Amino acid sequence: CLAVWCAASLSVAAPAAGLPSQEGLPPELVIAPQPALAEQLQVLQGLRTWSEANRPKGGGFLDGLARMFTKSSQPESVQAQWLVQTPDLFRGRLVEVSGLYQAASAEVATLQTEAGPIRLSLPQGVDIRGISTSSPQGLPVSVTGTIESAGSIPQVRVSVIKPSDWLVLLRIGRLQELLTQPEAAEKTYQAAAMPAARSTFAGFARSRAGLIAYDRRQFKEARNYLSAAWNTFAGTDRQGRPKAYTWVPLSDGTGWEKLPVTKAIGGPLDSMSRSDFWYRFMEFFVMLAGNSPWLGVVLLAVVSRVIIWPLTKKQLASAEAMKRLQPQIKALQERYVDDKQKFQEEFWRLCQANGVNPLGGCLPMLIQMPVLIFLYKGIREYIVQFDGHSFLWVKNLAAPDLPLLVLYTLSMILFQKMTQKLQPTPTMNAQQAQQQQMMTYMMPAMFFFMFQSFPAAFLLYWVATNVVYFVQQYAYTAAMARKERAGETESLTPTTPKEGGFAGAMTRMMAQKSEAETKKSATDDKQSFHEKQAQAQGKKTAKPADKPGGKQRPKK
Repeated sequence: CLAVWCAASLSVAAPAAGLPSQEGLPPELVIAPQPALAEQLQVLQGLRTWSEANRPKGGGFLDGLARMFTKSSQPESVQAQWLVQTPDLFRGRLVEVSGLYQAASAEVATLQTEAGPIRLSLPQGVDIRGISTSSPQGLPVSVTGTIESAGSIPQVRVSVIKPSDWLVLLRIGRLQELLTQPEAAEKTYQAAAMPAARSTFAGFARSRAGLIAYDRRQFKEARNYLSAAWNTFAGTDRQGRPKAYTWVPLSDGTGWEKLPVTKAIGGPLDSMSRSDFWYRFMEFFVMLAGNSPWLGVVLLAVVSRVIIWPLTKKQLASAEAMKRLQPQIKALQERYVDDKQKFQEEFWRLCQANGVNPLGGCLPMLIQMPVLIFLYKGIREYIVQFDGHSFLWVKNLAAPDLPLLVLYTLSMILFQKMTQKLQPTPTMNAQQAQQQQMMTYMMPAMFFFMFQSFPAAFLLYWVATNVVYFVQQYAYTAAMARKERAGETESLTPTTPKEGGFAGAMTRMMAQKSEAETKKSATDDKQSFHEKQAQAQGKKTAKPADKPGGKQRPKK
C-alpha cells in the first residue's frame, strides 16, 4: 500500500474527485481520492499501531519538574502556526511540528499545514521511524529538527521523521466518515481529543465526535462530548479571539466552514437541553427578568435566599443564643477542666435548659448545598443562552471570568468569617481555633482553583447569594440590637429542661453514657472487693501442714 501511496505523488491541496466537496478544509484534513480510501485507511491504521506501541512512557509531575530545572535535549512541541507566524522566535531551537509530508527532492521537502508551508532540509542520515519506506510522501508525520532560517517560510533541518499520533487519528476519522462508518469515526475522534489537545485541531476532534453522535441520535454521548467541548473552549483568549475553531460541513454540501467551537456546537447542545427541567427552570427566571440573563441569575439568587430565610433566621437566632451563653459555657470549661465527660454532659444540659441547639447554624448550609448543585446543573443546561451576554466587566456569562472569580473568593472568605462567629468558640482549644482560622482561607483558595473553568453565570449566582445573606444577617442583627436596647430580649435564666429537641437527645445520651460508665465502675469495684475478700479468707483457712516446714498429721 505504501508503494501505491508514494507512486501516486499526491497533492493534498487538489480537490478530491468523486468525494464530497472538501473545500474550506485545511490540508491536514483533506483526503485524496487515490489510492483507494480503504487502502489509505489500512496504511494509517499501521501508523496508528506503531504510534501506540512507541508512545513515550512517564511524563509525570516529577519528570516535568525535573525538566524545568535541567537542560533537556527533548524537542519542543510547537504548533505550525507559531512557527509560521513567529519564525525568528524559534531560530536555533530544537522543535517538533506536525503536518503532511510533501517531497520535492532527495534533499528538500515541505510540511503542508493550515498555517502555511514549512520547508524541510533533509541531510544525510535522517532517522525515519515507523514508516517502511524512505519517502513518507503524503503521510501525516511529526518532524523533529532545528530551525535554521527564518523569513517568509521557516526552514527546519530535520533529524527525525515519525508518524504524528494525533494527526493520524484525525485522518483515520475522516476516512471512516467517507467510508460511511460514523460509529467508528466518532470513537476515533474521541480518541484523538487528548493527543490533539495542544494543537489547533483540538476543537475539531472534540466537537466532531459530538456532532456525529448527535446525527446518529445518540443524545447521551452527544451531550457528554459537546458539553466537554464547550467547557474546554468557551470564552476567548487574551486577544479576544475564540479559544479554538472547528470545521463543519455546509448544509448544501458545497464545502466546509470554519467556525468557533461554541458557535458550531451551540445549536445541537441547546436543542438537547431544552426538554430538561432545570433548563426550563432557569428560562423562567430569565423571562421573569425581562429576558435579561444576568438579571435572571441575580433574581434567582434573591428568591432562593428568601425561600430558605426561615432556616437562616433559625440559624441566626441559634447563634445569638449561643453568644449569650458563652460566659456560662466558659465557666463550665473552667470548672470541669480535667473532666471532659462531665463538661460535655453539663454543656448539653445547659443548651437543653435554654432551648438552644449548638448545631442549628449548620442546617441552612446543608440545605443550600444540594440547591447549589441543582442550580449549577440548570446553568450548565442553559449555558448556550448565556453565551455572548455581558454584565458590567463580564464579557460573556457562559465563559470563565477571573475578576468575578476573585470577587467570589473574597465573598467566601467573608462568609467563612461570619459563619465562624456562629460557632461556640469557648469550647475550642487553641489548636482547634488555629485550624478553624486556616480553614477560613484554605477552603476559598481551594474553590478558587476548582472554579477557574466555571461559567461566570454560576459565579454571579453564588456572589449574589452571599451578598443577600450578608444583608439578611445585618438586618437581623440590627433588629436584635434594637430589641435588646428596648429590653425585649428573652432572658437566658435556666428553666426546666425541655424533653424534646436535639439538645435534649444529646443530654439523655450523655447521661446514659455516664450512667453506664458509673455502673461498670461500681461492678468492677464490687468484683474487686469480693476477690480480695476471698483471697483473705483463703489465707485464714490454710492448714499448718500446708506451710513450709510444717508437720504432717497422721491419717485416721
